[in-house]
Amino acid sequence: MHVFHSFSQGAYRRAALFAALVVAPASWSPTALAQASWAPDKPVEIVVPAAAGGGTDRTARLIQKILTDQKAIPTPTIVVNKPGAGSSIGNRYVAQHKGDGHYLAITQPTLITDAIMGLTTIGYTSFTPLAQLGTEYNGFAVKADSPLKSAKDIIDRLKQDPGSVSFAISNALGSTGHIALALVMKQAGIDPAKLTIVVFQSGGQSRTALLGGHVDVNVTTLANLVDLVDSGMVRTLAVTAAKRLPAPFANVPTWREMGVNAVIGHWRGVVGPPEMTPEQTAFWDKRLAAVAASDEWKADAQKTSVEVDYMDSASSRKFLVDQYREMERLLAQLGLAKTN
Repeated sequence: MHVFHSFSQGAYRRAALFAALVVAPASWSPTALAQASWAPDKPVEIVVPAAAGGGTDRTARLIQKILTDQKAIPTPTIVVNKPGAGSSIGNRYVAQHKGDGHYLAITQPTLITDAIMGLTTIGYTSFTPLAQLGTEYNGFAVKADSPLKSAKDIIDRLKQDPGSVSFAISNALGSTGHIALALVMKQAGIDPAKLTIVVFQSGGQSRTALLGGHVDVNVTTLANLVDLVDSGMVRTLAVTAAKRLPAPFANVPTWREMGVNAVIGHWRGVVGPPEMTPEQTAFWDKRLAAVAASDEWKADAQKTSVEVDYMDSASSRKFLVDQYREMERLLAQLGLAKTN
């Protein structure tokens, strides 16, 4: 079994953040000044291709707050939720505003996996990459009173009956939650196709289903679990990180510790419509770099166990190309890629 690692580390991160935040005086050429000349002249829409209440929505609203607090934009910003068809409805909405820098979309791996799985014709090449902002990991969570006391309990029960445990994921088949679940089960000798999986339109909806007792396990990004873990309402049985994470997940084992070599990161980024101008891209490079460098962004990332790994527009483009190749290979192994 190959292991999926996000490309959100090392040279990408250091080079991108340095380039975005350090501008030498010599760089103030006429071209650079021209590229800095564009600014929004109408409200900016930050589009969330998922329902309100989940991690993608939370990311958008934090970006909106920081941009507002920094007075970084001369016009208002509006968060617009457009869930449905995986991420396709929201992504298609942004893609249709060709060359208009007033529309941004918060991205996640479904930007890539939806296309590989044949769920949409809109892929990462349909957008202007603007930034990668952070990577988080998935937790396998149960209610505090669940009879499932450990990750081993889940595997043992499924070996007896693969459909006996219900799993909530969001916001589509092919999400990192779905892929993490499939990776774990395939390596444990359980057919992922036989699992009982319920897909919700946001992480907020999936955790509500868990709390209501409608599903047994919620596979979701850790930001969706922090307050529930702190309050004692849920227990996290395993995480998809390569090593143990800080509190409140410090005592949660990784799947790798338990002999299941499944490591997968859930990244979030920002894209704009296709054919954005260099001036528009330069404007958002500067603003999104400032968001990622802000104390508020870093504090929130620490609280929610998110790895801050900012990349600018140029590095994001290469990142998405690499991610497509890796996810295409991985989804093919899991039998989830579209067959021609």
